[in-house]
Amino acid sequence: MTTILANLCFVGAFLFLGVGTLGLFRMPDIYARLQTVALGDTLGVGLTALGLLMLTTDRVIRIKLIMLVAIFWIINPTIAHLVAKASLVHGVDPTAEIKVEKGEGSWDLP
Repeated sequence: MTTILANLCFVGAFLFLGVGTLGLFRMPDIYARLQTVALGDTLGVGLTALGLLMLTTDRVIRIKLIMLVAIFWIINPTIAHLVAKASLVHGVDPTAEIKVEKGEGSWDLP
């Protein structure tokens, strides 16, 4: 039963990583591409780690997997946000289909 659940996690991870990669090629601008890749990678890595956690019996390996996923879940969205903010600051405008709203506390961009 555990093997079946782990394999389902691996299939889900494959699908999320595949959709993220497809979004990299199909989305119109850098902001949409960043979102699809960041979400796909985050969910794909999380499901892969969950499947590996189900399959392993060693406590040390489980701790290492949890630490690795925690680091990835902090770094990946942060870097995607920084790249998007740097693109906005340097004047890369989104396409006409994407609506950008200026929220409270947002920066004054050129």
